[in-house]
Amino acid sequence: MKQKELSIWLRVVLGVGAAFILFMALVLVPKLGQRAIEHYPELEYMYLPCLIFFWVTAILVLVFLALVWKIAVEIGRDNSFCNENANRLRICSNLALIDVILYLIAGCILGFMNLLHFSLVIAGVVICSLGTAIAVCCAALSHLTRKAADMQSENDLTV
Repeated sequence: MKQKELSIWLRVVLGVGAAFILFMALVLVPKLGQRAIEHYPELEYMYLPCLIFFWVTAILVLVFLALVWKIAVEIGRDNSFCNENANRLRICSNLALIDVILYLIAGCILGFMNLLHFSLVIAGVVICSLGTAIAVCCAALSHLTRKAADMQSENDLTV
């Protein structure tokens, strides 16, 4: 696969992912919250804080996707190994880590309020595991991209 094709493919996947996140944040999660309130009216006071929490974490994911979009554009320009991409990957790593920390804090708060259902624990473990894996991968890729960018600039100076 050529770099232009890879760049286009990545951007299509990122666009679909962003559309899915927006659908979840603006349609699916509010509807599920409303249905939960219908079944458990005593939890209505938790609807808005939980919705705002989800929106904040969705914004972090959308910023992450925007940064990866910029990386895909650079790949299409045949500029994969540049310091800008290394910095973007470092920021992506930090965003994933922030998301993990927010979900851990939310889990602790729900636990202290005695509202932590077993399904939420499972979902939290999955989200935190994936987020941690993404953070580690982005950090490693950032390091490798920076090394490759340094080697490329040394090569350019040699020629």
